[in-house]
Amino acid sequence: MNTFLTLFRHKPIFIALLIGISATGNAQLVTNGGFEDSNTGDITSTSTKGWFIGIASGINPPPVFEIVNDTVQQGTRALKVTVHGLGTNNWDVQIVADSIPVRQGATYNYTVMGRSRKRGATVNFTVGGYSTAEIKAIRPATLSTAWWKFSMQFTVTDSIKFIRAPIHFYGTVDTGNAIWIDNLQITELNVDKKPVIVEAESGNSGSNFPILQDSTITYVDVNSNSANTGNPGDTSRVITYQIQFADSGMYNLFARVRVDSSSGSFFYGNGFGSKDETLSSDWVTVDGLTTAGFSSVDDVVDSPGSVGNGIWKWVNLTKNAYQGTQGNPFAVSLDSLTKIFQIGGGNHGLDIDKIAFCKSTLYYTVGSLDNRQLGIADTTTIYKGPALAAGQNKFLGCADDNPNNNFTKYWTQLTPGNAGKWGSVAGASTDTAQWNWSGLDAVYDYAMNNQLAYKHHTLIWGAQQPSWISSLDSAQKVYYIETWIRMVGQRYSNIDMVDVVNEALDGHNPPDGGGSPARANYENALGGSGTTGWDWVIWAFTKARQYIPNAKLLLNDYGIINDSTATTQYLVIINLLKDRGLIDGIGVQGHRFELESADTNTIKNNLDRLAATGLPIYISEFDLGNLNDAGTPNDNQQLQLYQKIFPILWQHSGVKGITLWGYIENQMWQPTCYVLRLDGTARPALLWLALYIKNNPSDIEKTATRIPSNFELEQNFPNPFNPATTIRYNISRTSNVTLKIFDILGRQVQILVNTKQSPGQYMVTFNAQRLSSGIYFYQLTAGNFTETKKLMLLK
Repeated sequence: MNTFLTLFRHKPIFIALLIGISATGNAQLVTNGGFEDSNTGDITSTSTKGWFIGIASGINPPPVFEIVNDTVQQGTRALKVTVHGLGTNNWDVQIVADSIPVRQGATYNYTVMGRSRKRGATVNFTVGGYSTAEIKAIRPATLSTAWWKFSMQFTVTDSIKFIRAPIHFYGTVDTGNAIWIDNLQITELNVDKKPVIVEAESGNSGSNFPILQDSTITYVDVNSNSANTGNPGDTSRVITYQIQFADSGMYNLFARVRVDSSSGSFFYGNGFGSKDETLSSDWVTVDGLTTAGFSSVDDVVDSPGSVGNGIWKWVNLTKNAYQGTQGNPFAVSLDSLTKIFQIGGGNHGLDIDKIAFCKSTLYYTVGSLDNRQLGIADTTTIYKGPALAAGQNKFLGCADDNPNNNFTKYWTQLTPGNAGKWGSVAGASTDTAQWNWSGLDAVYDYAMNNQLAYKHHTLIWGAQQPSWISSLDSAQKVYYIETWIRMVGQRYSNIDMVDVVNEALDGHNPPDGGGSPARANYENALGGSGTTGWDWVIWAFTKARQYIPNAKLLLNDYGIINDSTATTQYLVIINLLKDRGLIDGIGVQGHRFELESADTNTIKNNLDRLAATGLPIYISEFDLGNLNDAGTPNDNQQLQLYQKIFPILWQHSGVKGITLWGYIENQMWQPTCYVLRLDGTARPALLWLALYIKNNPSDIEKTATRIPSNFELEQNFPNPFNPATTIRYNISRTSNVTLKIFDILGRQVQILVNTKQSPGQYMVTFNAQRLSSGIYFYQLTAGNFTETKKLMLLK
């Protein structure tokens, strides 16, 4: 390909044809954002539908832009870019999403998926006007060999009607590399929460489904009664619509109808697409609407309703059978936002004004449906805290590179995701002064400021390493790896735990240069197999002990507790490290592909085998969602998996903490595994998890069967203490019990117990590792009983 078009960063050539584009904010605004409307093969001209390519003069050999179907994030197409030569500017090689309609003052969400063949490739994701400056950018976006979502939000402040979204490919790390881009989306903020309203008369109507008028309302009603049961019978009684959605997800179907005294009926398609008008399984029947629905502006259209005939009213067709058959929610995927939908005529007497598709996680009033306003989140599914495992002797944490103020509502432990990996810090530079610690600093500082346990992930791994490490000689490799470990220890002095070596087992991700794409290659420089078979792992733990002496050192790997053979192999390394006093805990990943189909007895038995070492076990990367992570996120399937797997892990005495690998919608590498929606509502799995942990506390040990005659709070022991002490208390009758820690100024610093307890003697461990030396108070409240005692922390 020899494409030549010089594009300036702020003043590019405007070459797009503006055909049929409307800045309504009703849908995905990027034309062909997933490349599904492009043919596979090289892009031999300067553009493909919705995009144009810019390559500055002098780039030789030129990059190759092609549409592929073998490496996609979703759908059947993606863009592949292979960079061979570089220019002097970041934007000398770029592809631009063109002619994106916007409104002044509106805020938009931008998301895009990216990955690369070699780790560490960098691109810029940007948006800007045609004659105005750049609006927003993710610069740089560092890619890995797995698909990763990049997101930003921007507001249009200028009076412009169209913007563009260039993607720049640059930096020596990209040379000869392949980069894939998929599913660029730009949507107006909250547009996904608005009803998708379709006027009933706007479709392609059959001859027996006339368009009628009543004052200002245009509607449809079949002109005769159906001779069929369960289906329209022929195409003359069918209306076909083409509907454009703003977002993927699950949708419920609503309709605005009026029923006359004869009580009409109609059918709608059982799912999207064209239906067989004579096949009853293709259709859902709606009947008996004479006393159903809602008409008052503030009524929530959810239950069947009770409005009489002769009145325009809204009905929720998905949630109610209405004397017919109850349908299922409609699934919309990211790569197919345009859908065909059909309705069919039943008996005459049912007027249809509008149909509406609305997000199934939200509630809609008559007013919001009439005026296309935002749906309402179910406030009963907004979890308000405290953290799910607050006050317990096991943590429940999460990996997050951008924790916000809500993080502490849910979690008591924090792990960086990509930010903690050497490739993210060192990037393309061997100059340690140029290493970028800002992302990791932010995660660590958040943990320290919020008194969260902090686990560093990870020091040694074959993946996501600096692009230059494999090309060095052995002495240089050892120097830089030791420098990396030393700098982590010096910079983050309060690390609680660290994954020293990640995925060491053969065939996983050791730094041996194997695999495709090739892993980093420095295992032999660290000693290779050596005399133990795992000398390189022992070297890494020795250096971690030297430079990070106060942290618990962990080994971490996947496919362990679901596989007895892997557990046996894992124990070989663990025991070698244990014999040398180099390991403090066992990390076991808990991804859905390991656990969703695992035998529960196998999981229990392998946990027992690991616990027999005497080392604590940490479930390090827990996520569950759809089976195979396929399809639209299914709440019930995720809930069932949580109920099956989580109790096995939480109740095991050897497991001392569980870390979810992300929790927010659109921010997880396994897209169906999030537990918190973007609107702040919790999926059923998260609500169940909060209730389960509350009812199954891990840190409260009932120490005797004798029923005490009085409430009593004992003095902690030892006292003074560092960093942990034991608090005992007696409960004489079933009560709501709290045990809280306060500082000398009366500020609450920790909740140890907050649950209902039956009569008995109890013992709780208070770990004050995060607190400073000084005098503290602990207060027991049980019903009307309250007692406070003093304790002293000396470090």
